[in-house]
Amino acid sequence: MSKKDFEEFLDKHATNTPEKEIDWEAQKKEWLDYINQFYESVKAWLEPYEVDGKVSYEFKPLVLTEENIGTYEVDAMHVNFAGQKITLEPIGTLLIGTKGRIDLEGARGRVQFILADKDSKGKKPEERKIPDWTWKIVLREPRKISYAEFNEDNFFDALMEIVNG
Repeated sequence: MSKKDFEEFLDKHATNTPEKEIDWEAQKKEWLDYINQFYESVKAWLEPYEVDGKVSYEFKPLVLTEENIGTYEVDAMHVNFAGQKITLEPIGTLLIGTKGRIDLEGARGRVQFILADKDSKGKKPEERKIPDWTWKIVLREPRKISYAEFNEDNFFDALMEIVNG
């Protein structure tokens, strides 16, 4: 292939519309807002136990680095109860198939929470549309991954899973 052939090939396949520039700072801000929304739900669910002195939690800074977004700081939530210590730790927003992930880790395992489209069940990819992002819990069953709604009951089920094994 000569240089002229190559140039003709490029001209034939060139797109006339410039690619839309991604606002990475806006992507990061949106991700940080979703993390805050997640933590607000968890704090509300833990509040009655915190008031009773049965649960305590604190936030510690965590540094993440992601391509295009760069290095930024988020909070990891450390929760203590009944001799157990668990951590809720944001993993990132630039992940395949999801808008972001937070892991819940304890002595006996890990549960993942992801930002997925509200209508997604975790099976095959849904028809392309503008996603309505919402938090979901990843359920891992033999040969199958599915998602459950991120709600109070499911959160406590996940919590018990990682402290009971």
